[in-house]
Amino acid sequence: MVTVIPGPFTMQAKQAAIQREVRQHYEAYFAQAAKTRMWFPDRLPQRKEMAKYSHLVSNDSREILLGFLGVESFVDDYVFAGINAAGNTVDTREIYVQWGFEERRHGQTFRHALIDSGLYTQEWVDKYLAQAADDHWTFQRQMGFEGSPLDGAAYAIFQERHTRWNYTALRMRLWNEYGSPVDEAGRQVFPAIAGAIRFPETDEGAHEGNFSSIVRIHLKYLPDQALESLMKVSNRYRMPAVQLPNGDQFVEAVLAAGMGSARDVINQVLNPALAKMGLDGRHALRRAVENFQNLPEGGVVQLPGKPIRDLPKNTASAVYEMQPTGEFKLVSGEGKLLPELVAAPHEEPQETPES
Repeated sequence: MVTVIPGPFTMQAKQAAIQREVRQHYEAYFAQAAKTRMWFPDRLPQRKEMAKYSHLVSNDSREILLGFLGVESFVDDYVFAGINAAGNTVDTREIYVQWGFEERRHGQTFRHALIDSGLYTQEWVDKYLAQAADDHWTFQRQMGFEGSPLDGAAYAIFQERHTRWNYTALRMRLWNEYGSPVDEAGRQVFPAIAGAIRFPETDEGAHEGNFSSIVRIHLKYLPDQALESLMKVSNRYRMPAVQLPNGDQFVEAVLAAGMGSARDVINQVLNPALAKMGLDGRHALRRAVENFQNLPEGGVVQLPGKPIRDLPKNTASAVYEMQPTGEFKLVSGEGKLLPELVAAPHEEPQETPES
């Protein structure tokens, strides 16, 4: 949960407060990463096992591995987009630089996996990457509008969670293809490529948490902008829109593996990510944006369990509490009771391209 901060803040003061908290988060996050997630793709012990298990990897899994390598190869484009959007915001630039360092090792992991297992030769993989480099990812092409640092962080929440979900699904698929190995105690064992994927998978989970924290910081001080950004991005969300040399085969393999369901994207990616923002899902987010616009001028917002204390006099006409449903409840002061919105209709999942 987050607390929406009231007070006589100018926009400049709010931005300064956001950057201060982003800096504090940045320092704590990467200090923890250095202790718990410092790994190198070329030193993974699972590389020695890959040739032994390579004959068990299905054609679809091989194509998915290759496609994920291709998607990861655009990491520099993602980083440069974040840096350019940050402008003169040093803390945001540093976050994207460090994030890029961690993301680059994911592509290297897939490259080693394909070559070490003998699924493709080194020459073939390097030629594939050279062909992929002919395309470039931009936030404008991805989302249809120029993104701010807040928009970039909001998009990254969903992308990181979706990527982790994909890697988990692929790891379990490979585990089944390997014969579902277990140890003497009956616990699952993940050798070779399945074991190596756990490292990028863990990173992606940490990255989702990182960008979620950044958006929550904005939600404290600029709730209208944060909610609007989450709505814009979630409405247009899909995995990175890039051209892959094996694009058609990749999509076919993903669909055949049951990893391309739009319903799963909604239920496993979008709604759980929004739940971390204190909302029940996309319909609740939409209602929160609409209801926020109806709040009287001078009103302030708190979240359940996070009451605003020591509210300075003459800073707000009323205090409203945002509910997980996206409604705002008047809790103190002289404000207007907001009309109940009609419940959102059942949302049918839309197609979500994978590449």
